[in-house]
Amino acid sequence: MTGDFIRINQNLNKIKDKDHFSLSLNIFLNYWEMKPAQYEAKLQELSLKDVQIISCFVPWSHLETDIHHCLKKFVKAVHTARLNIRIFAMPELGIHYPNCGFPKDLLSNHANLATDRHGKLIYNHAAPNIFALPSFSAPEVLKRFGNYLIKLGSTLAEVFSEVGSSDFCEIVVSNSLFNYYRNQGLSLFEHGDYSAAHVMAFRDFLDREYKVSGAASVINEQFKMQLYESFNRHRFFTHVEKLLREKIDMVFARKNTSCTVRHLDLFNPECDPAIAYHSLLTELFDYRPSIQRFYETIILGGYRMESIFFGNSGIFRRFTDQEKSFLLLAALIHAEEVGVVADDLFKLSPSFQRKLKSMVGFLDEKKFKRKISVLYYSASKFSMEEQSFQILKQMASGVLSVVSSLEKKTKNALGPAISEKLILMDPKSIVRTVDLVQLLSNAQTGKVVAIPRPTNLATNHSVNYTSEASDLYEKFKKERACLKINIGLEYEVYEYHLGHVVFFNPDLFWVSSDPQTSKEKLIFFFKALLGLSEIHSVCSSTDSRLNLVSYSSMEDSSERLLFVINPTIEKIETSIVFQSLVSVTGIPTTKVAPSSEPIFGKSFELTVPPLGVLSMQVREPGSSELERMDNAEKPVLPESEGVQKWI
Repeated sequence: MTGDFIRINQNLNKIKDKDHFSLSLNIFLNYWEMKPAQYEAKLQELSLKDVQIISCFVPWSHLETDIHHCLKKFVKAVHTARLNIRIFAMPELGIHYPNCGFPKDLLSNHANLATDRHGKLIYNHAAPNIFALPSFSAPEVLKRFGNYLIKLGSTLAEVFSEVGSSDFCEIVVSNSLFNYYRNQGLSLFEHGDYSAAHVMAFRDFLDREYKVSGAASVINEQFKMQLYESFNRHRFFTHVEKLLREKIDMVFARKNTSCTVRHLDLFNPECDPAIAYHSLLTELFDYRPSIQRFYETIILGGYRMESIFFGNSGIFRRFTDQEKSFLLLAALIHAEEVGVVADDLFKLSPSFQRKLKSMVGFLDEKKFKRKISVLYYSASKFSMEEQSFQILKQMASGVLSVVSSLEKKTKNALGPAISEKLILMDPKSIVRTVDLVQLLSNAQTGKVVAIPRPTNLATNHSVNYTSEASDLYEKFKKERACLKINIGLEYEVYEYHLGHVVFFNPDLFWVSSDPQTSKEKLIFFFKALLGLSEIHSVCSSTDSRLNLVSYSSMEDSSERLLFVINPTIEKIETSIVFQSLVSVTGIPTTKVAPSSEPIFGKSFELTVPPLGVLSMQVREPGSSELERMDNAEKPVLPESEGVQKWI
């Protein structure tokens, strides 16, 4: 790779609150695959390629048996090389280590293993080997994991004490396998750990969650029934993960191990059950891996705001360099944070590396970020009501995200800008008082919040509302006038301070109905919600195979960046249609390259190459420029004018 690739001169502690897009490329180094004597030479080699931040996983079992103090020596070598380091502390699938680092003796005890709802063990089919996943609800696993964290903390404390600083180190806490507790053949809605220890903890959770005395206890007991089991389990998965993250924060909050701690959701497409099973067959029968299938998982990871990681031990290594380049760039665009092993990155063509450097630098300099305008609030990031989410995903492509909590997270340098205008609560949710209060408080600040109202299916009580939430709902209605609308799906609109509250009838989600009829009703309803929220798509394409991803400048909202992604192996000719007149220019390939002349119009003809990514700057023209647009009907954009081809 050429010089000045992703130059970050500040240390992590100084840049953690700034919007540096270039921080979103995690370059991993597997320190356990090298001899300690090679650390400094390898780090110096990466430093000459202008890599300033090194990322690494810490395999659990390797740290337990680290008699040569490899981790300590590696972190000290990073400091000596004047680099920064990100340490991913949680166990993750897909790393190049036997059993992905889980201690072998823990996996030999059946009581420690995770099972699905049918009682079958949940296996990891991804490289480097197949093994049964441990359950984080098992007492022995939790105890050993706590000891692992303490040892990791003490090891880092020794390094910080010897070098006199912790500013160069950042601890990354990821999602600890919870997203991988699912088996091939089961839908995402049914995924999760159902082991004995987990079931007992789940029952305790329900007793605490719905423990109300008096008449309300009868209603709350019904929420423990099988009808609500899936929803409650997904809430429990989110709850357990939150508790585990908080415990990890406590370990690294000690004075002697104090360093930056960042939380994220990490997703390795190779470990998705469907992809992992496909990968296994690919290896056994020497098939060509499906890049389309791989790309679809990346899109879903983007909706869940997950960081994408490409390992070097699964089918990712079987893709061609062109396919790897496409997947890497597509993941960076959809997820805004991507991780790749250093050797894999630097084997790609110098041309692609230069273009990647140019794009990352441009996004960093101009502060372009993907903006999230629609939040889909569900029990977990895998429990969305399928029909409603699929429809909303098509209508709000690129601006939609799934969240399992409305709590405001600490801002960090990475990830999309959350400026939601619309919050939709999953229609098959149990509405609690805390949910209702949080959603109403969001409406006060100028947002539109859509909440399922108490269903009409029950005779004596609201089957989707707790007793306290139902009382709050009735009180809210009595104090305000509303606009009642019926477009196949009934809903009521309330003005509430600066925003709007929409209560909609969720009955069609709780009973079996004609899919086509319910789809038409939902389309009308979501159009109305998006219109009320004033959310409009930047543009549309005449070919549905293309994916359009838009970025906005954090300094000037009138400046946008549009990526046109072709995941197919065919050349696609399409028309890109904007809602209003715009000016289009290309992205400069170098800092000294002159900006191309803007092209004005409302509709443009594009030719997108196979596995190609085209980009263009899009601006709202000023009044002086409008006079030049009379003849701009449907111009063709060659690569030299207005379009930059990245692959």
